[in-house]
Amino acid sequence: MALKNLWEQERCLRQASLRDAVRMPTQRLQITAERRQQVNQWKQLTQQELRLQADLLHQDLSSFVASLHNNRKLQQQQFQQEIAERQLEILQLKTDVWQRQQEYRQERAAKAQALFQDLQNFRAILHNSVWGDYSNGQAVSPTPAEKEKLATVSPTPIEKEKLVATVSKLTISRSSIKATGFPPAVNSMTKKAPALNGDAVKSRVLQYIQQAQGATLIEIEQVIGLSRLQTIDILRSLIKQGVLEQRDRQYFVR
Repeated sequence: MALKNLWEQERCLRQASLRDAVRMPTQRLQITAERRQQVNQWKQLTQQELRLQADLLHQDLSSFVASLHNNRKLQQQQFQQEIAERQLEILQLKTDVWQRQQEYRQERAAKAQALFQDLQNFRAILHNSVWGDYSNGQAVSPTPAEKEKLATVSPTPIEKEKLVATVSKLTISRSSIKATGFPPAVNSMTKKAPALNGDAVKSRVLQYIQQAQGATLIEIEQVIGLSRLQTIDILRSLIKQGVLEQRDRQYFVR
């Protein structure tokens, strides 16, 4: 009986161990299935989170691109406005420069015309002092070419100083001529010439030039009392004869 009981107990133990051995794979499979289900759930959650993050990143990127595009448009408008303002400033500067150039040219033309008129007046006075009055009593007006040239070229300060110095020198010479005691010049080209003997007049002219050690045309005609044409004819005749010579508007006996 005891052996029979032991055998039964052993058999029961083996059956229990067999049952446990059968039950273990089933539990493992259940655990594996549960773990797979957990992994799938975690994957789904992760994918949802990644999709949400991707959507957020896409929205942020879209907003950034839109703001960048708007900023670029604003900057482009500002640059175009600045360029337009600069162009207006440049146009205004060009207009101002052109106006100043026109004013400067007008001033130069006016100054040149005044200087030319002064020069013409001085030439008239000098000619009157040296050669007598003009037949018409007026100064020579400048030609259009001279006016244009004077309008485009203004005298420099050095040229002005030279002109003033020349005028002052010639004015002194004119005053010194008047201080010699000669009577005031008259229009010898139109006054009536006296009828004189040619040889006698030539002798008087030679005698006066020799005594004065040189004389000008005006001095000869005023001292001898001849007209301008008579004096010129006599002086030319004496020069051709080799008796007189002319140097610097003065006549000397050889």
